Amino acid sequence: MVFLLLVVLCFLYCDLALAEQKKDLGLEEIVVTATKTERSIESVPARVEVITKEEIHRFANTTTKVDEILQYVSGLTVVRGNGIYSLGASATLRGLSNEGARTLVLIDGVPINKSDTGEVNFNRININDIERIEIFKGPASSLYGNNAMGGVINIITSKADKPFKGFADVFYGTYNTYGSSVEFSGRLSGETGLYMKSSGHYLKGTGYISTPEGKRTAYTVKRFVEEGIGSFVIGYDFDKNNSLNLKIEYFDDKRGEGVKIRDINGVHRHFDTWVYSVNYKGSSGIMSWQAKAFWQNENYRRLSESMRGTTYTAFDVDSDRTDMGIDGSFSIQAHPNHLITLGGDIRKGKVNASDIYRTSTDRADNKGILTIYGVWLQDEMSFMQDRLTITGSLRFDKANFGDGSFVSTISPFNRISGSLKDNSWTAVTPRLSARYRWTPDFSTYLSYGQGFRASILDDLCRSGIMWGIYKIANPDLKPEKIDSFEVGVDYTAIKDLKLTSSIYYSIGKDFLYYLPTGESLDNRPLYRRENIGKVKSYGAEIGSNYQISKGINAFLNYTYSKAYIDEFEKNRTLEGQELTRTPKSQLKGGVTFLNPYVNVSLYGLYKDSQYVYTNEVRQTTARLDSYITAGMKIWKEITKGLTLTVGGDNLFNKRYIESADDKAPGLFILANLSYRF
Repeated sequence: MVFLLLVVLCFLYCDLALAEQKKDLGLEEIVVTATKTERSIESVPARVEVITKEEIHRFANTTTKVDEILQYVSGLTVVRGNGIYSLGASATLRGLSNEGARTLVLIDGVPINKSDTGEVNFNRININDIERIEIFKGPASSLYGNNAMGGVINIITSKADKPFKGFADVFYGTYNTYGSSVEFSGRLSGETGLYMKSSGHYLKGTGYISTPEGKRTAYTVKRFVEEGIGSFVIGYDFDKNNSLNLKIEYFDDKRGEGVKIRDINGVHRHFDTWVYSVNYKGSSGIMSWQAKAFWQNENYRRLSESMRGTTYTAFDVDSDRTDMGIDGSFSIQAHPNHLITLGGDIRKGKVNASDIYRTSTDRADNKGILTIYGVWLQDEMSFMQDRLTITGSLRFDKANFGDGSFVSTISPFNRISGSLKDNSWTAVTPRLSARYRWTPDFSTYLSYGQGFRASILDDLCRSGIMWGIYKIANPDLKPEKIDSFEVGVDYTAIKDLKLTSSIYYSIGKDFLYYLPTGESLDNRPLYRRENIGKVKSYGAEIGSNYQISKGINAFLNYTYSKAYIDEFEKNRTLEGQELTRTPKSQLKGGVTFLNPYVNVSLYGLYKDSQYVYTNEVRQTTARLDSYITAGMKIWKEITKGLTLTVGGDNLFNKRYIESADDKAPGLFILANLSYRF
């Protein structure tokens, strides 16, 4: 807390003593995520935040994952309990638990949530590729459909802007962590013509023991990581308004889980991912359009081994997860103050997974396909010389689940093997919002929106043992839904001090929880997911950003959030229980000093206590303690293009926990030497 108090005091001191050092920010910032059209951020009737490339550079090292940048945004809760050694991470907006499927994540407008799990693999995103990140808070299903219950995070990558430029670095850090990154880009001529960009990143670390001392066994070992990321983009700008590009991304990594019995790598996971996407956009006169197509395949493999007494068991999980889709939209400027957009998309996700035992001849297979068709209409209008902006949108989705089956030779699950019935459902999601600019420096907005997220394929078609409990697939699941009301204020106190605040209230319906089916296998009760819960969520966010002078910037924000089970008809004892991974309070801040001698960034956060599942199937929870963590980055350009950087995370060496079974790595220091040309 001392660190955060210093940040606050520095912020207030600079506010009082350096207010005269103000500069004109110039042109308004343009965003595309909130409306799928280009719109100044000041006119969007919603809460939108942008993290620029410069802001990323202030706080990120070459090994930083994008969710570690997102964790400093108000209203956003990030879980990454093992640093770079984490198997995955979640980033959730507006207090909707740690269900990754409730926040839609895009890369250049392409969705990367997996239909099988709903999760996003933030590990596969190269921080050096990012140009900016746009965060739209609140339900956005009226434009984006599935997964956009809490909001949308759009990671926008950089584009070649010079005839030739490049970047290369090498790094070494704590826990024998080392690697390098490289990037080359170029274009043939000016603002039009052919351009290309390629990048790569490699990281390896021998890791640390994350298991708390009291839970270690003879088989406890260090976690480890080895990952490689690559991408290639080729495109053509026909003119400043019309362009076409093709992007190929590859990610391959192996991550240890901290247990080793006989296998050379112990219990570990392996992600092998290919992504292809094509993006075309253009405009002519009062019309504009865009179209995208993508194909993403993740081959997920996991070796699981265990020892119970003298019995050794090992099996491989081999899951082939494919997501693909197309979308397009067409806009017409019906009037200088009236823009109408019509769009549609198709998204298909499928899984074909197997558990194959090494210590027996048994195996279990599950598969299924979820296809969602959506069409939407948006109307944007402005009045009173653009002081009043009104946006309305409406979307219709139809989903089909089919080709589902679960087949197992493992007793007793072989008794429930067979095909799963098909299912379909529809969703209609509206949104209406308005912003009024009272003065050039003060505006308010109101909004109402609905959101939904489809059940993941893992719930629709996979049966097995989870948390030590027998659970079976439920192909009849409907989507979770949410209604949300929001009000917000934006105020520029002085030219370079921006203050924002938002208050929201949400009601969730048909939320998914595990319940006993009333049936059993081998005298053990069977559980499955059901649309049972009604959830209420409300909160407030207050943020400030102050460009004190050309070389000094500070930010500070506070989030309050409460989300709880309001109704649970079949288990009234759970009513009033807080959602997991929803800390009531979060305080985040940072200061950057840029000067000719050495540049320094300090940043930190406080996360309140939170509940986590100790057994999700039985709905039992435990409360984790609150914690404070802080980081620092120091960098200096030695000669033109050559920069030395030293960064430190978790400066207080606090071994905080984000789950009941794992500790954070503590102090992590990384040195990086980079060259830009």
